[in-house]
Amino acid sequence: MSFTTFTTEKDGDILTVTFNNGDVNILSATMAGELVALVDQLSADTETKAVVFESANEKFFIAHFDIGDIIRIIEGDESIPASKTPGLNVLQALGLSIQNLPQVTVAKIDGICRGGGFEFMLALDMCFASERSQFCFPEAAAGFLPAGGGSTLLPLKAGSGRALEVMLACRDFTGKEAEQYHFVNRSFATAEALDAYVSDVVKRISANNRDAILAVKSVTRKTSSVMGESILAGLAQENESMYQCLADPVVMANIRKLAAVTGSRDTELDLLATITSTIEI
Repeated sequence: MSFTTFTTEKDGDILTVTFNNGDVNILSATMAGELVALVDQLSADTETKAVVFESANEKFFIAHFDIGDIIRIIEGDESIPASKTPGLNVLQALGLSIQNLPQVTVAKIDGICRGGGFEFMLALDMCFASERSQFCFPEAAAGFLPAGGGSTLLPLKAGSGRALEVMLACRDFTGKEAEQYHFVNRSFATAEALDAYVSDVVKRISANNRDAILAVKSVTRKTSSVMGESILAGLAQENESMYQCLADPVVMANIRKLAAVTGSRDTELDLLATITSTIEI
C-alpha cells in the first residue's frame, strides 16, 4: 500500500517511516487515516521488529493536528476517519493501537513537535531527540486541551506536576528539557549524534529474537495493564472535555481564526506568537 503523507522504507527487519506532508508536516485527517492503515498492517507483520518514525522536513517532525480538520470533526464531517472505539477520537484510538503493536516503535525527532505530533510521539515505545527540538502543547492558549491522548499519557511519563506545567505553560520545551522531564529517552547535541545513536539502538533491538522482543513488551504491557481502566477513563474525559471547550462560541471562533492563519512555515515557527496575536481571550 502506498501513502501520500509519509514514505516507508524496509531494511531487513527495520521499517523507517518518514513524514513528508506539506511545509510543516501537519497531522491531517488524511495522515491520521494513513497511520491507522499502517498500524493495521504492522499488527499482522511477523517480520518487522522495529519501526522508526522520522521526518523529511528540516524544521518540523509534526507541527500539530490540522485545525481545519478539528472544525470538520466538530461539524460531523463523515469523510474524517472515525475511531472504532466508542467514546474516543481517531488520534486516541491510533495511540492505543500503536501501543499494542508487536514491534518496538521509536521516534527520532530533530525539529518542532507540537500538539497532535507530540501526542503521537507519546504513544510510541521510545523517543530520541536533538537538543534543538521543540516540544509544546499550545492548546490551552487557544482555550482547549490536548485531546489526542496527550493529557492522559504525558502525566504517566513526566509526572503530574511537570505534565501540568507543559500543558498550561504553552511554551516550547527543548530536547534537553524533554530528557530532564522524562518524556524522551535521551537528547543529543547534534542531528548527527541523534542519527548515529538511533541507528545503533534499532540495530541492537532487531538483532534480538522476535520472541524475546514480544516477551519483553508483554511484561511492560502487563505491568501497565493495571492502569488500563484509568487510561481509558482519562482518554474519554479528554474527548468529552474537548467538546465542552469547543462548545464555547468564543473558543470556536478562535479556532476558526487559527485555522485561517496556521499551517505555513512562517506562522508555525513561532506558533505561540501566532496564537496570541490571532485569538481573543
